[in-house]
Amino acid sequence: MTLDRRPPLDALDTVPWAELKHNYGSAADVPALLRTIAGPNAGEALEACDDLGNLLHHQGGWVCSAATAALPFLLALAADPTVSQRVGLVELATWLAETATTAQPRFVDDGWPAAWEQRRPVVLSLLADSDPAMRRAAIDLLARGGGPIRANLSCLLERWQHEEDRPTRLELLLALGAVAGQSKPDAQDVQTLLDDLLTDAQPSFRPAAVHAWGSLDPTAPARNLDLMLDVLTSPSAPAELESAWAGHNVGQVIARTYKLLAHDPASATEFVSRLAAPPADADVRRAALAQAGSLLSQWRSPTPSLLPLLAQSLEDPHPEVRLEAAHLLAALGRDAAPNADELAARLNDTGTGTRRSGTTVGDNALWGLTRLHDPRCLPGLVERLYATQKVFATHGSGYPRDSFYYPTLPGIHEVLIPLREYADVLLPSIRELMKHAVAVDDWEANRAFAQVLEAWGEAALPALPDLIPLLADQRIWQAAATALAAIGPGAADATSALQRCTEHATPNEQQTVAWAAWRIGGDPQPALELLGGAMTDDTVFHDTIRRLGELGPLAAPYADRLRHLVANSSSWTQAEAAIALWSVTGDTETTVPALEGILRPLADGRYLTVMLRAVRHLTRIGKLTTTAEAALRQALVFDGRLASSGSWRTFAEDKDIREAIRELLATARTNTARP
Repeated sequence: MTLDRRPPLDALDTVPWAELKHNYGSAADVPALLRTIAGPNAGEALEACDDLGNLLHHQGGWVCSAATAALPFLLALAADPTVSQRVGLVELATWLAETATTAQPRFVDDGWPAAWEQRRPVVLSLLADSDPAMRRAAIDLLARGGGPIRANLSCLLERWQHEEDRPTRLELLLALGAVAGQSKPDAQDVQTLLDDLLTDAQPSFRPAAVHAWGSLDPTAPARNLDLMLDVLTSPSAPAELESAWAGHNVGQVIARTYKLLAHDPASATEFVSRLAAPPADADVRRAALAQAGSLLSQWRSPTPSLLPLLAQSLEDPHPEVRLEAAHLLAALGRDAAPNADELAARLNDTGTGTRRSGTTVGDNALWGLTRLHDPRCLPGLVERLYATQKVFATHGSGYPRDSFYYPTLPGIHEVLIPLREYADVLLPSIRELMKHAVAVDDWEANRAFAQVLEAWGEAALPALPDLIPLLADQRIWQAAATALAAIGPGAADATSALQRCTEHATPNEQQTVAWAAWRIGGDPQPALELLGGAMTDDTVFHDTIRRLGELGPLAAPYADRLRHLVANSSSWTQAEAAIALWSVTGDTETTVPALEGILRPLADGRYLTVMLRAVRHLTRIGKLTTTAEAALRQALVFDGRLASSGSWRTFAEDKDIREAIRELLATARTNTARP
């Protein structure tokens, strides 16, 4: 049978592309991209293939109508050996096909299943393509794209009998495990093959066999941990693995293998510990420490076992290993207190790495000492942070909470804010740099410094002469006003400059001016009128609710509106309204149940940043029901990190919420014990 592999590109014009949709609207631009991909200019074809992937897939989540219409052309072009981007086209088809199997049916175009089934013969023909890279791409598409499981297994097993290319045979192993894991009754032949390979295969194939077994039995990787470690720690591991695992370096193989063990902290700890220590290759050690970040940010129990390893790695001759170790010790914060001397010894280490451009071992060691509030961080701290803004940014950056650990550093303000006890030492440097930032129009730096002064409150009063000029900068005056409010009545000299901010202020900005003027000693009435007036809006800003609550009993006329928000809002608005209601009326019958309700998911290890606000305010109230107490105690023994953010914030959030819970429990216990 002769397959209709490539319909003429003229057929593109028979598709009503303008009526179809992709991630950016009308699909009228798809035909031109497909024609460019089919053209002779490889550079233009690559760019067009990237653009097409962005239009049809972007970040996934749905299969658009344009993807269904494009699929026959993607696979037809992929089957043509003269097309330079044929492998990339199959990869795009794989992303789409996998999305179709994982997304909710309502997010998958109605025509996709039939289109995919119709083009299946083309995919099967690509399993025997002359290009090994194409064969691997087709194997991956068959494994991830769905379809009849028994037929897919039969095709893959048949290909195994004929395949001679090592990387492609390894890809076949992984695909066989993935497909067999979807239907264990059909997996007997695959299980037999994998059992044989665990003992008889070339060393680089044994981890692949364990990976495949992991799709069938999640406990298999832990049972075969020694086998994998023997391969990965051998002197020939990097060269052996990279020749067999196409497109993967040894670090990527280690990362994929770690994921098999991530659910089991004990096995994952052993895996990381043995790979991160000599005599493992330097690239293996660095890759293992990268996975240590994922391990430590997911589980708390590995910390005692890994601290000695991290301290030892600070002495490693390879700078990338030292960098990974210094970063993780810094991120761990107080848990790394026994290693403060080792961090201090690395303050001037200029070693760098490839994962974080520009940052040095010394930068991470410095940050580590600030996390420990160690005074050895203080000499030249502010100047050093400012001089390396590309490392310690003037803004915060957030990362998702997932299995991959992002080894980033905090912003300038995030380093300095916790150091309030050293305000008298650090303020002279901050003030000098604020003057410099004004002179060179570095408003982002002054925004960061204003955030520091806000967090330090009254302790920041000596910086008042340098804070007032920032009120004249439309880009950051609100940050300066908020800092003045935190300083309090001592900042009364800023009243006139603050009032001038109303000249071009929006209604919401006028709230900020009136509230800040009151906080530094002015009349509360303007703030009450502006904040109270905004409470009638359908959408009330959290800042408005919080600032109204700070007015206390003066805001009593708005108590009913606050009660309404407590009963009819999402978690953040509900929390702010409950806190404000208690501040205004002292009502605990409404506020305590609302705040405790926000905390309920903590018992299951689920955390949102609003929970820290709720816990801290319950501590102020001093009340806690027995049900909520039990949930909080359960959260304290949870081995996972209580965090919603990734990177270093995972550790900071986990520490903050656990400390706040302990304080709340102690306060509630004390109040209960009182006669």
